[in-house]
Amino acid sequence: MIKLAIGLLGLCIFQGLGELVVRLLAIDLPGALLGMILLLITLMVCPALRDWLESISGHLITNLSLLFMPASVGVFFLNRDILLQFPAIVVVLIGSTGLAMAFMAWVVLRSGVKRD
Repeated sequence: MIKLAIGLLGLCIFQGLGELVVRLLAIDLPGALLGMILLLITLMVCPALRDWLESISGHLITNLSLLFMPASVGVFFLNRDILLQFPAIVVVLIGSTGLAMAFMAWVVLRSGVKRD
């Protein structure tokens, strides 16, 4: 349990560090993204820190669907705005899904993975 709490605290520290750097340097980049980039650089420099990250990342991935709850609940309060933009949302969802599938098919074909 302590290892899990330390891992979560570490992730929060890197996110906060990213937010701080973005605000201090006025960079046009999300602070959480910069924090994850800083975490990646830290893990590349010091691979021994991977253990504490592994403990928390497994738990977060297992419960990933819970992280989308607030966003999906917020949609219910935007009914008029969503209805006005619904056709564009549907086109973007279908188009991005199709592009992602096509890209993955291209990657699989280019990687030489044998199909059964």
